[in-house]
Amino acid sequence: MTRRLLALLALTLGFAVLKAPAALLGGLLGHFSGGGLILQQAEGSLWQGRGILASRDAGGRSLTPWLPLAWRFDTGALARLAIGWDFSSSGSPLAHVELGPGGLAVSGLSLHAPAGAALSAIPHPAARAGWHGDLSLTAPRWQCPADGRCSGEASLLWRGAGSALFPGRAFGDYQLQISAEAGSLRFTLATLAGPIMASGQGEAPYGQPPRFDGQLSGDPELLRRLPAIAGGAAQPGNQPGHFEIHWPPR
Repeated sequence: MTRRLLALLALTLGFAVLKAPAALLGGLLGHFSGGGLILQQAEGSLWQGRGILASRDAGGRSLTPWLPLAWRFDTGALARLAIGWDFSSSGSPLAHVELGPGGLAVSGLSLHAPAGAALSAIPHPAARAGWHGDLSLTAPRWQCPADGRCSGEASLLWRGAGSALFPGRAFGDYQLQISAEAGSLRFTLATLAGPIMASGQGEAPYGQPPRFDGQLSGDPELLRRLPAIAGGAAQPGNQPGHFEIHWPPR
């Protein structure tokens, strides 16, 4: 009997989604991103629609559109007593998102964004350094139960990293590996290529602020302005062109 009631509820939700306006998705994005993500030019409904994803800078002064977004309701999720969507951009799959009794699940995530647009929403002076390059976030599966203690694996790749503060100078390519278990995060930073070497490890236990310890090394002339934009997180090491990175700052 309980299962039949849950199935009826899932069907009811599915038909409600059919008529809900696409602007509702924009409202949800704005709410869960703290206003950092906005859905512009939303068309259609939650059943099927499209729009343009834009980032709002930390000061709330400007919007940067960067991702054409389309979605389609997954009717097959109803058989699992869930509601789900397939997201894509310009015909390429982005992710499958499903909400059910076990919470929120994201699978097959493959998201690409310009570094400047993605970092501009971070409320830290270092995020306003005019960053260049392309960010790629991939996650085979990310599961978040109702209590918010998410689990999964993800990888963030930054290719062609650079900054407007250092015109004509490239930093390199970097990768951040992220592991989550019961809401606690662990992450490892490594350099894939480039003249500026960065490495480190960090963690964010559930309900606590993140901690990170790493190092950065390279051309001393290129890195001499780093402390001014790192907000106290970068401290000169014992050798020229070498910095210790700590968050929170020590």
